[in-house]
Amino acid sequence: MYIENIINRINNANKSRSGFYFELLIQNLLKLHFSKQGKNFITDFQIGKIRLDGYIETGIDIYDGPIGFEIKYVHQMNCTMMNSMLKRFTELLHTSPIKYIIIICLSPSIGVRYKEITNKSPKIIFWDNKKIDELIEENADAIESIVNSLFKLDIENEIRKSSDDWKKSRLDILNEIKKAYKKGNMSLLLGAGVSCSAGFPNWRTLLNSLYANFVNKVFNNDVVADETLQSITKKFIEINNSSTLAAARYLKAGLSQKDNDVHFITAVKKALYDSPKKPSPLMDAIINLCTPKRSGAKIKSVITYNFDDLVEEYLDKVKLEYKTIYKDEEQHDSDELPIYHVHGFISSRGDIEKDVSLIFSEEAYHKVYSEPYHWSNLVQLATLRENNCLMIGLSLSDPNLRRLLEIAAQKHSKNNRHYVFMQRLSNDNLIDEENKERIDIISANKIIQTHHVIQEMMMSSLGTNIIWFEDYDEIPKLLDSIKK
Repeated sequence: MYIENIINRINNANKSRSGFYFELLIQNLLKLHFSKQGKNFITDFQIGKIRLDGYIETGIDIYDGPIGFEIKYVHQMNCTMMNSMLKRFTELLHTSPIKYIIIICLSPSIGVRYKEITNKSPKIIFWDNKKIDELIEENADAIESIVNSLFKLDIENEIRKSSDDWKKSRLDILNEIKKAYKKGNMSLLLGAGVSCSAGFPNWRTLLNSLYANFVNKVFNNDVVADETLQSITKKFIEINNSSTLAAARYLKAGLSQKDNDVHFITAVKKALYDSPKKPSPLMDAIINLCTPKRSGAKIKSVITYNFDDLVEEYLDKVKLEYKTIYKDEEQHDSDELPIYHVHGFISSRGDIEKDVSLIFSEEAYHKVYSEPYHWSNLVQLATLRENNCLMIGLSLSDPNLRRLLEIAAQKHSKNNRHYVFMQRLSNDNLIDEENKERIDIISANKIIQTHHVIQEMMMSSLGTNIIWFEDYDEIPKLLDSIKK
């Protein structure tokens, strides 16, 4: 088994994390190799401001210790990258006890420039594919086991980090977002959580309101007590407590046969806008991001998966030019912020338009899913491919959005271009009065940490970084920090 074969296996399994897995592979290969010689190989060693991928106190072969190791997942080492590394490690050799730096990478171009590099910095050693293959051959009995356990090793490696590391990582991610925002290369993707922050019903509450409408329709001409109607509605909700899309399909069948039926859309509009509204600091922060700076607009577009006109209402307050787009062939002017309602749009103002169509029920989702050239798919995919996207109030459980994210990620497999806010779990999510005797805090912490790591890996495979938060009130403050 040679390193190129292993890399192919890693890419086929999880291309977005191939760099992480290559580093883990080499770290564990070196740990095994040096342990056979009675030497202790330390991974992720911090010395001053530099984190080394590996460190060994004693010497190896003809090199005296201590020795630092740097692992690079690159197939082509360009001059800029090489000179930057040489400068950084030359300085480290002069200012620390480390006597040699061994840089391990896949680049075959290293061999061509090896003499030039060693003449400039004789204490910086490069190991390429040939040396890696030698190590693999010397440890052939264990290499298969290491490769097969990379996913588990990745999780264990992440769990070893302190519980506060996620906050530091969040700051790094927010700094990345600031850079993209300043360049004006950002789009916002808004989900139900945004509308809920202003008092709109969540998806389940919306369905429950439509259940009540359905029951009232069945008993339209009958004299039935309100109490009876409420009890029947409650029971029907319990009976049909299946997936939300399946429940939506049931309700649409009961209320109408068409997604664009005026009576059906009227029922949805009533359920949407009858709830009392409240001020939303989250919407204030979103509109603040949308408001152009002196250097120009920084948000290129807004995609909302909500039917309501909440975004438009807030944009009207600040007198910002926009264009609501919810069907094919609609265009916006260059001075207008496009607001794409990719699941349909119901305005709170005026009568319902005849050609309004909602992606509401299961069959409507299936139809869009199966039509790659549906206008909403094209808008989303173009946005995901061309822009950095910040997702707010989205659970990312929509299978069509996940599919589009995965397609877009294939083009930008090396870097995560998108960001999503997600709430962290705490012990309270697992330990309650019923099971506090059966689940201890240590066990709860371990499974929660593992859950967070797997969530990050899963989102990374969709080209997306998670911005963790503990309380929903944090999100407006985090959004405001992007514009500062």
